[in-house]
Amino acid sequence: MLETKHRDPRASGDRRMYLYFDYSPLGALRWYVKLSRKGRRIGISEEYGTEAFDTAYDAAIAALGGVMRKRRSAPDPLVQPERRYVQADRSQRGQTRYYVQLRNGLPKIRIQSQFGTKAFNDECDAAIVSQIAIYGDATDYVNAQKQRNEPHPELPTEPPKPHTVRWYWTLYKRSDHWLGDLSAGQDGLSGSTRLQRTGLIESLLPGNGEKPFAVLTRKVIRAEMKARTPSQAGNLLSALRGMVRWMIDEEHLEEDDDPTIGLKSGKAKASRESGGFVPWTEDDMMLYRTKWPLGTEARLMFDILHYTFLRVGDAHRFGPPHLRKIVRKMAVQIATEKSRGNTTVTVPVHPEFADSLRAARAAGIIGAEVFTGKMVKGRVLTMNKKAWAMKFKKYAVLAGVNEPKKSCHGVRKARAEVAAYADCTESQMMAMFGWSDPKMPAHYIAQANREKLGMSGMDKIIAFDQSAGLDDFTPLSRENSRGTPDPNKVVTLRSNFGKKTP
Repeated sequence: MLETKHRDPRASGDRRMYLYFDYSPLGALRWYVKLSRKGRRIGISEEYGTEAFDTAYDAAIAALGGVMRKRRSAPDPLVQPERRYVQADRSQRGQTRYYVQLRNGLPKIRIQSQFGTKAFNDECDAAIVSQIAIYGDATDYVNAQKQRNEPHPELPTEPPKPHTVRWYWTLYKRSDHWLGDLSAGQDGLSGSTRLQRTGLIESLLPGNGEKPFAVLTRKVIRAEMKARTPSQAGNLLSALRGMVRWMIDEEHLEEDDDPTIGLKSGKAKASRESGGFVPWTEDDMMLYRTKWPLGTEARLMFDILHYTFLRVGDAHRFGPPHLRKIVRKMAVQIATEKSRGNTTVTVPVHPEFADSLRAARAAGIIGAEVFTGKMVKGRVLTMNKKAWAMKFKKYAVLAGVNEPKKSCHGVRKARAEVAAYADCTESQMMAMFGWSDPKMPAHYIAQANREKLGMSGMDKIIAFDQSAGLDDFTPLSRENSRGTPDPNKVVTLRSNFGKKTP
């Protein structure tokens, strides 16, 4: 009877990949080369360990379209790339693979180019931009948007029972608080706010919608908030407070029974700790300008943010109608979206912004109604603000500005810091940036003053240190009883002159 077990005929140092062996029914050792489990294989008839065997092995690899590799007995530690969104893993055969993935659960885009080369970086850029265009940037804000917009179980189609959570929610969406009625003094909610609050409150309805409103106690709401990010928890609390305020006004609920009293989201604290959106640095702006010269859409989008200080909600709809001559000067004048048109920003056109507009007009990328947007049949049409912000983020990523939370608003924050360092007053900053609350400019001015005081204080210390020389130290000698100088000399400050030694 033939033996069923054989020892490994490989040499101890042989770590060649794709080289396999088996035994014939008569027990003869057979060598062959195979690249994949179901692929074609090529046998090697030469004797193992000879030069002819090695030549046949190389020829078989080339014939099958493979690449010479060796097995790794102890692979090197896997080092993750420092670049955001780019990750690495290792196959079962020890091959290091690189891919782009915005966040867990989204597709992985394999990068085929060699790591560390320009082709690798270009391929990563293209993959990142394509994924952001589909799924959005993986920041806390987008994660919160994703949580809010995730599909929830379908709500019942039959009319809700009176006094249940879904019943109050249905009435609230038909109220003046929600839709607005200027004759009743109600402004209502904007379309984006309605969309946001619909997703937030309807996320509570699958488990609580058919129960009496009293089921939404502080404990229940607090538990729902803990299951979300601090930003999303704050948005949920604001949405519930809006609905509760309507219920109190309509006498569906006593003010003392408000379940949101005493609840804090932690959104403000989380924003203070994280710093919110990250201001752009001078290096970031230099990278962007180097990548995108005057006369390009990317540069025009940046210059709009940089020289008008507008929020993205106003920048995306900014166009020629918002340029007006005021006191014989061309100025940007636009009613801000955030204030629902109640606050108007007025900023003179910066000379460099005028150059950028002229270059963009010469390149034919300026529309009649908006400066930037989407091109449809030769016309530049308005984009919604999320698409506009995503487009700007794409240009920033391609320019090398790819840090988390560094987006459109970071340009605005950087310019607010500049305005504070330039000694602009609170009133001036409120007029330029469209703020209605003096707390915002006061925050930037206080920060700038603190840093300037620290710098000026150090200047005074340096001046004092440089003015202090050896003249401040005078060697004094004491005479002994004979009137001759004492060899034991004492050094003292001039301020000690005239003082008697006890």
